[in-house]
Amino acid sequence: MISLVVITISCTPKEDFDAIAVRTLIEEQNEKYMTAYNSKDANAVTNLHTEDVIVLPPNVGMKKGKKEIQETIAAEVQGGAQDLVLTTLDVYGSGDFAYEVGQYSLNVKQNGQITMQDTGNYIVIWNRQTNDSWLMKADIWNSNLPKD
Repeated sequence: MISLVVITISCTPKEDFDAIAVRTLIEEQNEKYMTAYNSKDANAVTNLHTEDVIVLPPNVGMKKGKKEIQETIAAEVQGGAQDLVLTTLDVYGSGDFAYEVGQYSLNVKQNGQITMQDTGNYIVIWNRQTNDSWLMKADIWNSNLPKD
């Protein structure tokens, strides 16, 4: 009898992660991210990250914490980065963590002219907060542009 209970419990799927609902919430956060980024609002972008966030951008060192994230975003948008589009391809996870796989595109403009068009891929680890919002805990992306 005890073994039957153990088998039943171990075979019962956990319902602590609703991938469709979480994906919707993450896509809403991505909309906020794109709006803030494209408006050059580094502070609003930063607020979509956890306090202990780690970001791994291409071709530069690791960035840790909100202060470094804000400085990095501010430098990007002041350098002409804009027209950011994030496209979620998949979200999966468990409990308070979700893993998003997606693609991005953005332009870099100088004097109103596009000087670079970039596309690439990303993975974001999202962390559910006590108020049920989702914030970025870790972010890594890479460009599809050929290396010089």
